[in-house]
Amino acid sequence: MKHPVFSFEAELLTDAPFDHVEGRLRKEGPSAFKSLAALRTWTEAVQEEGRLVLRWNRVLAGAEESGSLILSPDPRGAHLHLEGRMKGWSAFLFFGLLRWRTDRLLDRFVGEL
Repeated sequence: MKHPVFSFEAELLTDAPFDHVEGRLRKEGPSAFKSLAALRTWTEAVQEEGRLVLRWNRVLAGAEESGSLILSPDPRGAHLHLEGRMKGWSAFLFFGLLRWRTDRLLDRFVGEL
C-alpha cells in the first residue's frame, strides 16, 4: 500500500558571509540556534560539493519526518535552502505541525546570526 507524502521547500539569500554562517554551525552546532532547535534531531554537518548540508530524520507517531538545510556560497552572501517531508498516514495530522515549526525558519535563523 502506498503512503502519502507531504513536502515543502524554502529558500533565502542572505548577505551574511558564507564563511561566518558555516563557522557558527560547525563550531556551535544547530542546537545553539533557537530557530533550528524545533527540528531537534540534526545530524553532524557534512561538506558536499562546496556546500554545507545538515539533515534531520525522525519518526513521529508513525510518520517519518526528514529534511535538510543546505548552505551554499553566493557572491552576495550565503544561500540557504530548507526542504522537508513527512511520509505516512499519520502525516495528515502532523504535517501542519511541521509547517508551523518551520514557517519562516530561515528568516528566524538569519536573525540569530
